Amino acid sequence: MKLALISCLLSSAQAFTTPHGAVYSATGHTTTSATSKYAGTHSILGQPRKDNTALFAQSQDKMNMLNTRAGSPDRTVELYAATTMDDAVAISQEKDAFPTSVAALGGFALVTFSGVALKLQEYLNKSTIAAGGASPSYTKFAQFFEDHEALSFLLILTHALPFVLMPYTMKQIADKSDMIKEDHPEFNPFIMQLAMACTTFGLSLEFGWHVADSWYYDNNFHVLNFGFYFFLISSFALWADGFKSNLKMDAVFGGILLLSTILYPLGAGVECWAIQLDTLPDFLQFLEKTSVAKIPLYIGLTATFVSISVRGVEIFGKDMWKVFGLSVGVNLAFIFALANYAYDSSDPDNLSQLNYILHICHDVLGTEAGVFYFSQLVRNYQPKSLSGSA
Repeated sequence: MKLALISCLLSSAQAFTTPHGAVYSATGHTTTSATSKYAGTHSILGQPRKDNTALFAQSQDKMNMLNTRAGSPDRTVELYAATTMDDAVAISQEKDAFPTSVAALGGFALVTFSGVALKLQEYLNKSTIAAGGASPSYTKFAQFFEDHEALSFLLILTHALPFVLMPYTMKQIADKSDMIKEDHPEFNPFIMQLAMACTTFGLSLEFGWHVADSWYYDNNFHVLNFGFYFFLISSFALWADGFKSNLKMDAVFGGILLLSTILYPLGAGVECWAIQLDTLPDFLQFLEKTSVAKIPLYIGLTATFVSISVRGVEIFGKDMWKVFGLSVGVNLAFIFALANYAYDSSDPDNLSQLNYILHICHDVLGTEAGVFYFSQLVRNYQPKSLSGSA
């Protein structure tokens, strides 16, 4: 028993002792161990002694590097922090690199979905017309859709892209949320991700609206189109609040949403002859023309996005206005151009390929380009300490 106890004591002593000697500091220079009562090559038990001086010297060198005076530009706290951050970003990017196989699978899925949706739309068109329930305009749209399969496919693919783009943007927000909150505590990643989710739901309703009209853009009123505008305005309000909440602006957003929910049913009622135009006040007589009836909705969306841009500038700088230029400026430019090629009941045979082309441009070069640019602003965000901001 005694021998076992002595053996344990000797093993324990050996675990805490190592040979004493020269060590290398963090700077690469040879140093000797500090003199102390623990110096020496052997312990009192005759075993090699562990010398902690090496670890101490390395730690001291690191502290010296961090506390170096500003006169040594090659050893500053800022340089050390920047190097550490660069390493962390590089590791993060390598870790989160998008696998080629996943990108290929996603692209294959989008193309396959769009191709199947194309055939399903054609089947729907034929069965609807055969049943005798199609309106004259739907019949024209269905025939145009079948006659322009390549453009029809691209149009459907364009509307499928957001279902990849929005989750990608949400991931960028999640990845950089802690870093952004360090500089901007009011930044709320959950609300901003909720905004992207609302946008995606609104776009899915728009997808359904196009199916109902066989994809020929007509600036008319529809229950699915109403859902699109309702959730789009809501998502813009949430997007702005994701940067920084503002009680007064939230009241304005609520007013815009309320105005939209009142005007849209009125416009739909006038278009469907469910509401007589002469029963409405004079200031609502503009609802007679579908081409201008939705302009208040565009104004409301623009006003909401202005608030997004103003708040976003505080975090991402003036580049945030480029998001506004794409998502609002380019977007609305194509929408107004597209209105010139909408269905005209007085000239029902005058359907144009520009309806499809401008529709694709309005989504790809406007909405989707704006969201993608925003995702890159988030992805490339740099902390104030590294960007030089105060």
